[in-house]
Amino acid sequence: MLLDGGLALWMHELHQKYGPIVRYAPNELSFIGSEVWKDVYGYRTSFPKSSIFYGPDPYGNPPGLIRADTVSHARQRKLVSHAFSDKALREQETLLKGYAQMLIKQLTKASHSEVDIVQYYNFTTFDIMADLTFGEPLHLLEDGKYSSWVSTFFGYIKFGAISSVMRQWELLDRAKHYLMPASIKKGRNDHIMYSSEKVKKRLELKTERPDIWTYILKHGTDEKGELKGLFPSEMHSNGALFMIAGTETTATLLSGLTYYLLKDPYRFKRLQKEVQDAFSSVADISMTRLAQLEFLGACIEEGLRLYPPVAAGLPREAPKGGAKVAGQWIPQGVCSDINDGRSYY
Repeated sequence: MLLDGGLALWMHELHQKYGPIVRYAPNELSFIGSEVWKDVYGYRTSFPKSSIFYGPDPYGNPPGLIRADTVSHARQRKLVSHAFSDKALREQETLLKGYAQMLIKQLTKASHSEVDIVQYYNFTTFDIMADLTFGEPLHLLEDGKYSSWVSTFFGYIKFGAISSVMRQWELLDRAKHYLMPASIKKGRNDHIMYSSEKVKKRLELKTERPDIWTYILKHGTDEKGELKGLFPSEMHSNGALFMIAGTETTATLLSGLTYYLLKDPYRFKRLQKEVQDAFSSVADISMTRLAQLEFLGACIEEGLRLYPPVAAGLPREAPKGGAKVAGQWIPQGVCSDINDGRSYY
């Protein structure tokens, strides 16, 4: 189900049939109650991340944010959070507006024929995140096509999904490097190497441009100018994570949101009017003002509900001695994740 994209729909059917808690595998539970967020994923939770689901960090140990334990995650998050603050977003406004204008220009140029909006959203998000993460864009919007590295990126995602399935069975996990298609293995290796090289190159730059590493370096260097708080493996892992978290995921949401708006002319026109009434030109658009547009915010929230970029759960394991989740006792080692119980149309 994970490999063919049907996991979310299958899980939805199970919850409709069996209720708010479903045991969908021998050692795995799915919940749809909102209280599970606090019980399993909250700041004070003792639920560790599922090692079977996440696997080892390809950049080595200690791992980056996505696989870090609670203590390490807090340390890294504190340093990285400066790059995603409201202040940082405001300072990145000119860069973001530049890519938005380029997207409009390219879509206008291509509008005489059929347009694959999913590709153009991906061109935009990959260019933005590469600029913010590596200090330079990939020029996808300009060229109107994927670069060789972005093509390998999708192979990296496939490798992660297949590996996650294979780790469910020890023998398959041991044999995965022999069973995995060569093209997918190459995509994964190329992605790891490219990301590491780009992060290293960016860290060597002396610049004050408002990208992610400027904020991390500003708040994480000592008197000698050496980075503290992040190990080399964490820097490379997090650099790759920023590219994964902010690119295809964002483009997926935008694609789904665009689809639903085009299917609903009334709400599309309402959103259009709100934006046009708020701004007389592109130059007037600002992050602060955009955040005040209530219907735009509602559309984005509803897009996330109906068309989530990450449709699979992110399982955690019940701690030693077990724990309560949504009022139910969960034995030690049982994996739990949350699904929002959304409706599909």
